[in-house]
Amino acid sequence: MTSVYSQEKNKLKFGKIQKPDFEITSPVLDSNANAIIIADIGSSEFEGNNKGWFKLVYRRHKRIKILNKNGFDAAAISIYLYTDGQDAERIKELKANTYSVEGDKVITTSIESKSVFEERVSKNLIEKKFTFPAVKVGSIIEYTYTMESDFMFNLQPWSFQSEYPCILSEYEVKIPDFFGCLLRIKIKCSRQLGCRHKRCIISICSFTYHRCIICLHFYPRIQV
Repeated sequence: MTSVYSQEKNKLKFGKIQKPDFEITSPVLDSNANAIIIADIGSSEFEGNNKGWFKLVYRRHKRIKILNKNGFDAAAISIYLYTDGQDAERIKELKANTYSVEGDKVITTSIESKSVFEERVSKNLIEKKFTFPAVKVGSIIEYTYTMESDFMFNLQPWSFQSEYPCILSEYEVKIPDFFGCLLRIKIKCSRQLGCRHKRCIISICSFTYHRCIICLHFYPRIQV
């Protein structure tokens, strides 16, 4: 089964915020929203490691606007890492910025490494957490990171719905045929300007299935 969907490549770049970006016009924005997710984009793929095997690499980029004081909770971020007691998933290239408009300027406040904390919450779970600095009503917050994992079964889950309305949510997964299947899937949910309905596009670029254990773990973890 194959299908191909052509779409404009995502233009979201970390740190590229201008004053017009603070003016959000979208059908998902209503008076009851405390914050709005401008974009939430993730990907998972397998890459070679230095042990002669594979590592699972997960990348995420998320941008949110704070609409009122009740939306400050969106500025507290937790990332959960799996551990078997000896090895653990690793966070690399973590960046987080708060953007606020002052006059005609966009002021950027970056999180410091000392403000990122780590806590063991269970036998197999580590929580890495931080809170965005200098957040005020009207701020845009943005973070990105890469997670590396040696646990092949632990493809990261993805939910296209949350407590905050979302303009664009996109998740792409690539699994090589070495694992018994050949899978490249891209799911994009968005609400276009002037459209009242959520538009979900599932693009399966290539897929063969031979009882792949990774796929069996993965499919139940996608919530549209």
